[in-house]
Amino acid sequence: MGQTYLTREGLKKLQEEHKQLQSQKWALTEEVSKAAAMGDLRENAEYHAARERLQHVSTRLADLDGKLQDVLIIDDLNLNPLEARVGSRVELLDEQTKETFEYHLVGPEEADPREGKISIASPLGKALLGKRAKERFNLMLPRAIVPYKVLAVSRFE
Repeated sequence: MGQTYLTREGLKKLQEEHKQLQSQKWALTEEVSKAAAMGDLRENAEYHAARERLQHVSTRLADLDGKLQDVLIIDDLNLNPLEARVGSRVELLDEQTKETFEYHLVGPEEADPREGKISIASPLGKALLGKRAKERFNLMLPRAIVPYKVLAVSRFE
């Protein structure tokens, strides 16, 4: 698994989620044991439901373990402030609609488009990497080509 790009805030959220899932796993393991003690497992709905929830929690924990092994804190990166990179704030102009947008480029784990945080793995995030203020580019989508102009690039905190 590759590096996980996170802000300090994002790292804290993942660590809290990990801690919460650890305690859920412990409680679900006990629940599975109690349900198994009730007898015939073929028709024990509580047992199967608890095992399924335990599997979901275990899968997410394994995913988080992998991501937390190699974290790179965006806030600490020494990047060219003139280029759009993970950790940048980018102001864009959609040259078709004349609308402006402001996005923060983050790793996939912290992406939240409603909050203006887009992943560097998304189509727009990939297209923005390395761009500078006043640079134009076309975002190639399956059914459209959207022309953009980068208005400004800066670091966000």
